[in-house]
Order: sequence, then structure tokens, then C-alpha cells
Amino acid sequence: MFRYLPEQASKHAADVDWIHNLITDLSVLFTVLIVGAMLYFAWKYRKRNGVDHETPQIEGSHTLEIIWTVVPTIICIIIAYYGIIYYHDIRKVDPNAMTINVTGQKWFWEFEYENGKKTTSEFVIPVDEPVRLLMQSKDVMHSFFIPSMRVKRDVIPGSYTYLTFTPIKTGKYQAYCTEYCGDSHYAMLANLKVVSRAEFDAWVEDKGKIITDPAKRGALVYKAKGCNTCHSLDGSRIIGPTFSKLFGSEREFADGTKAVADEVYLRNSIYNPNSQIVKTYSPGLMPVFEGQIKEEEMLDVIAYIKTLDGSQPVVEVEEEEVVVDPASMTPEQRGELLYKNNACIGCHSLDGSKVVGPSFQGLYGRQGEFEAGGTYTADEAYIKESILESNKNIVKGYAPAMPAYQFKDEEIADITAYIKSIK
Repeated sequence: MFRYLPEQASKHAADVDWIHNLITDLSVLFTVLIVGAMLYFAWKYRKRNGVDHETPQIEGSHTLEIIWTVVPTIICIIIAYYGIIYYHDIRKVDPNAMTINVTGQKWFWEFEYENGKKTTSEFVIPVDEPVRLLMQSKDVMHSFFIPSMRVKRDVIPGSYTYLTFTPIKTGKYQAYCTEYCGDSHYAMLANLKVVSRAEFDAWVEDKGKIITDPAKRGALVYKAKGCNTCHSLDGSRIIGPTFSKLFGSEREFADGTKAVADEVYLRNSIYNPNSQIVKTYSPGLMPVFEGQIKEEEMLDVIAYIKTLDGSQPVVEVEEEEVVVDPASMTPEQRGELLYKNNACIGCHSLDGSKVVGPSFQGLYGRQGEFEAGGTYTADEAYIKESILESNKNIVKGYAPAMPAYQFKDEEIADITAYIKSIK
């Protein structure tokens, strides 16, 4: 009778709609019959011409009582039976299902695939293949709902919940948060794209384009980490302070103190957001991003904020606009990208400071000693061995903490060229 549900895009959607429509149709049918009978009797035995008309006394009918007891009971049993069967099918996880980790937080969704690829507010799955969404929340309770797939489940902090379904047609579908979670609950959306297996394989293995401009990388981090949910770029006020003309401005805090929005302030505001609350804004709304945003990403975000000084219109940055062909880059540039993209930046400084591993500054040609005895000269052969067999010879004063990397010879040559350039 009422067929206003979105298209059926999952394997079990037809079953869900069948039981939904059955309940709806029966509810409308019995509502019409019962309310219709009430209205009819109210009309038939109404007071007419100022005279009361006596309603007939009905002593009872065993036949009627049996009918209106047995028929609803049978209907309830049928609905319960199919409801249990279909619910079991919806919750049953296919052993070959692809698992995607889903994290909800105010006010966006993050998705992580089995190969480590991460996306925000958008995810892609292959058609005709089962999917399992393993979900958790970082703050308050959320609820993940994909109407076209006919799946919905609460996302609870401190616990895991899951959804599973098999998409049966390609296309773009909308996912929602259906649990009120704060001011921007309405904007907590995610886009689902169902594609062919070949297109999915190409997409999931694409770990991102090469971007050389730090400010453009920062613009992508701004979108990827959900900063755009709370911080505008045009000066308008939403959940948090705008990024427009932020760098270098004087900030007044709730406790009456003031500070200039420099690099130190921005870093602290991202890693420890509740330590300095800007006046007229509420504490506790911004999540702590320490451990979520790397140091190099932090520098990119700061570089991006610096560009938002109002001198030029804000331009949305897309990865396709900043694609760089590695073949057009110098070996030093390719080596720098490998250094940043393979976690070398976390253990090897560029300024001579000691962190987990030896600094890259002045490394090439350096002489030193190993923990087990013996000396070395940091030439091409030494660098290659240190990358491919990282724990074979440990430099004196350092722990055997570096994993072995499987770089190609040309990649090692690029890294070596980059190390040579760090004087």
C-alpha cells in the first residue's frame, strides 16, 4: 500500500521490504475495519430527531470471539516467524566477507580497509560481494544507517558492533547517523559507492596521489580529518573558530588570558584542544588529535592555515589537481616522498637530533661503530644493507627497532640521493 522506501540495493532488501509491507498493509487493513466499524455504529445508532434509539443488547458470539482471537494470533505468529528468519539472515556474516573498520566521532565517519587504506565520510565496496562493517565510536553513541541496503546499527563507545550486507547493484548511496549526537548531527553523513570488482581493486590499491605543496596537503588533511565540520574557511562561526585569518591573530581565552595564534598555539590546539578554550566557545567539543595526526600532517595543516589570510579566495583542493608524475621528479624529490610516506620521518630526523634511529643530516659518508663491534662508513652499500637488513648491524647507542623494508633498487637509489642532499 505504502511503497516509499528507497531502491533495494542489497541482497536481503527484498525480504526486509516484504515483511515491512506486510505489517504496514495489515495495520492499515485492520485500522480501516475497526475504525470503520466504530464510525458506522456511531452513525447508525446516533440520536435522531431528539429521540434516543436503544442499542441492541448483544449477549455474545463465540464465533466472533474465536475469529478475532485466532486470526490475529496466526498473523502475529507468521510475522514473528519471518521476522526471526530474516533478522538471522541479516546478522549472519559470510565467512568470505570483506571487513571494513568504521569509526564514528563528532561529526564524521572514518573507514579503514584491510590493506590500511583510510577514507573519511566516503567508502567504496565491490558489487555482489559480502561486506562486514566493524564499527566503534570515539566519543558518544552514534547509529550507522544505509537506507538502500536496509541496514542500521548503533555505534557504541567502548564496544564493537557490526553490520553486514551484500550489494546487488552499482551506484552511489547515502549513509546517515540516526542517533542524535550533538550540534552537527545533521551533517554526519557518508557516501557509499558500489562499483565493479575491477574498479574496486584499482581504487583500494590507490593510496593517494603525490602532492608536493604542503599547503595543498594540509587542505586535504583538513577535509580528511573532518576539520571542515567545525571550522569554516570563510569567517563564519560554526562549532569552532574559523580558520580564516587565524594565523597571527590574537586569541582571547575563556580564562581571560591571551595568545597569538602561531605555530606553537596551533599545534597545541590540535593535540590538546581543551587546554586553551577561545572565549565564547564551548569546551569538550573538539576531539584530541594526538596520535591521529602525524607531525608531518600537522606542519601541512599549519601551512594551509597560513594561506587563509583573506588575500585570495578559498579554493577547494582536489587530489587530481596536484598529481605529480614521479618520472618528472628528481631522485632527491622521489627519495623525500619515500622518506615521508614510509614512516622514516618518525625515526630519523633531518636536523641532527637523536630520535629512534640515527639522523639523516650529514649521514652520507659518516663513520661510526656498531654495537657488536666493528666500524662502518655510510656509503651506498651501507645504506642499502641498513634498509633491507636493518637489524644485521646496529649502530652503537641505538636499539634494534627498525623493520626490514622491501624497497626496489631504484627506490633505494632515490633514498640514498635524498640522504646525500641532507648536509
